Amino acid sequence: MSYDTEHVRNAGTNPGRITSIPTFTELFSNAALASLYTSIRHSPLATAPELTETATVSKKTVYEYLRKLEQAGLITETGVEDGTSIYEAEDFELTLMVRDVEVSITPDLIEVVAHRDEYPVINRVLEDHGLVAFALVYDLVTAHSQGEITIRQIATLTELSSGTAYDIVEALYEIQDLGDDDSSPATYTPADFADERADLRDE
Repeated sequence: MSYDTEHVRNAGTNPGRITSIPTFTELFSNAALASLYTSIRHSPLATAPELTETATVSKKTVYEYLRKLEQAGLITETGVEDGTSIYEAEDFELTLMVRDVEVSITPDLIEVVAHRDEYPVINRVLEDHGLVAFALVYDLVTAHSQGEITIRQIATLTELSSGTAYDIVEALYEIQDLGDDDSSPATYTPADFADERADLRDE
């Protein structure tokens, strides 16, 4: 039997237990935690010893993070192998709405955050422009890879500087392996952005 209410949908007869909401927000501020979740998501049947080999934090911290992710419902223990727990990541979508602006936090965004220490521009966008701009950039870069939008337009729509727009597009192309092997975001000078900014706003 399943039931839907104003706040809960698709819970079924045995709703999953989520006891650590702060972990969801910590994924955006803690690159190591985001990286661990992403590693499990891309490596089904991952075990703690395997995860400690590639983690950038201590073995003790890995186990602490695993417990934290499990309490939040973000990973599940699916079995035991040689006395070691096997984990599988759960997909999720956390939707926030503030002043009629809705933004969804998904594992795809968390995967980008996992690289924030490697690409300082990720921190710059998150800290200077916020979550909505960050999520919007993610979607716009996907559209850019499909030839639907230019970097100039990305800068205008998100109110990023021309340099930041180029840097974040370049970072996301590398993280997500977008485009052909020989393709990369086109380079534009600040003058290119200035010339078209007024026209884009008029459109």
